[in-house]
Amino acid sequence: MKLDLKGKSFGDQPVLGPLTMQVTRGQRLAVLGPSGVGKSTLLRIIAGLDHRYDGTLTGGDRLAVVFQEPTLLPWRRAIENVTIPTGCDAGDARDLMEQVGLNGHEAHYPRQMSLGQQRRLALARAFAARPDILLMDEPFASLDAETATRMIDLTAALLDRSGAGLILVTHDAGEPARLGASPVRLSGRPATLVTAP
Repeated sequence: MKLDLKGKSFGDQPVLGPLTMQVTRGQRLAVLGPSGVGKSTLLRIIAGLDHRYDGTLTGGDRLAVVFQEPTLLPWRRAIENVTIPTGCDAGDARDLMEQVGLNGHEAHYPRQMSLGQQRRLALARAFAARPDILLMDEPFASLDAETATRMIDLTAALLDRSGAGLILVTHDAGEPARLGASPVRLSGRPATLVTAP
């Protein structure tokens, strides 16, 4: 995946300036920066969810996204939240649910699960898509410290096992090192990428 961005604006308000990003399978990159600087906008462009920008996005990598909110299907059971969006079979879905600590929760609906469990289900769904690159948008925000630590460790283990690359958007400067990701920082207005300190 390679992004050559010339700029991104909302109306007449420039948000992102010229920048280049390239990530391949197995590479891990973390994009840091304060709230409102354009981190999520950048991730949405990379994910192909926002086409209104000046620049080019190239590469045939298979992508999967974990958003800050779990974005689950509330009317579907947990296992169907893995199989339906990804097309994986029930056996693979059960295996991934077991890997994320949700063994026995296959028949639960999202409303019957805690936020931490919903986040783990969203993580299982992302890996069920067999991504070359996993995109994560503040996935550990609003979790208590213990749950966030477990989620980070779980994510690192799944990345190691799958060999997928990672683009993580976060404001937490401690997360990149714990995930083995190289940090860069979005800064300025319009924001550009700078080497993180």
